[in-house]
Amino acid sequence: MAQMTCSSCGTSWPAGYQFCGRCGSSMNISDKFTAVPAPPPGPAPVEPPPGILFDDPLSAQISYPDASIVRFVVLRGPVLEGTAFELPEGRVHIGRAAELSMSADSLMAPRHVAIDRFGERVSVDEITGPGGCFLRIREPMSMLSGEVIFAGEQYLLVRSGQDIPTEPASAYAPPETFGTPLPAPRLHVTQLLAGGVPGRVVSTDREQLTVGREGCDLSFPQDRFMSGRHLRIDLLPDGSLQVTDVGSLNGTFERLTQTPALLRRGDEILIGSTLLRLEIRAAEEA
Repeated sequence: MAQMTCSSCGTSWPAGYQFCGRCGSSMNISDKFTAVPAPPPGPAPVEPPPGILFDDPLSAQISYPDASIVRFVVLRGPVLEGTAFELPEGRVHIGRAAELSMSADSLMAPRHVAIDRFGERVSVDEITGPGGCFLRIREPMSMLSGEVIFAGEQYLLVRSGQDIPTEPASAYAPPETFGTPLPAPRLHVTQLLAGGVPGRVVSTDREQLTVGREGCDLSFPQDRFMSGRHLRIDLLPDGSLQVTDVGSLNGTFERLTQTPALLRRGDEILIGSTLLRLEIRAAEEA
């Protein structure tokens, strides 16, 4: 630290003293004390643009929760068509006695499915209702043998030929076999009635099977929601199955077997007997 000397008594004091602390004489300040200059200002802080929650690439695509309107709209079922249910942030249940109440739908469990929402991200998080939850397919869908699809008003159990159960031989059946042997089926579809009781059954030894209202391998002429040619089931070379909606009016639905299942804008889900469409409107569209 710089020092100054009193001209009267010769005592040294730190630079900047106006009077001597010993004799009280005025200090002879030849040079004015210069304070240490402030450091130069740094760059201005960068404010994150609106809508970004965290500083990473994934979160940069997620808007604030209040930036969007997310809701389910009833398309068909016992609940009035067009009724809208807004989805709050977080986890919410749909069922007869849930936060999103569908009390008029007798096919729904009290808390049938759990929906998780964060901003515009919506997913089916858990399915507890015994009737399951079905998602409308947008493109050809691979499925496992033994899964269930929904088309028109029909629930259909689809299996490959190797998974078709066989009845045990009866002790009263004659040992001889009469008639033409049955061909080895490759595709097998069973209509499921109320309570899971099997209804109509069709098997084919071909690698393709069609379903519709008329002129198909499995036809339902009395089904008002079934298109003339509604869907096609193919057995692929690797042994897996593929379901294709061939331009039906009311769509073909797969039963969700794994959760969470991410939903997209415009997706339709069937819960109980109620068909819902997911609508997402961003803030600038509102």
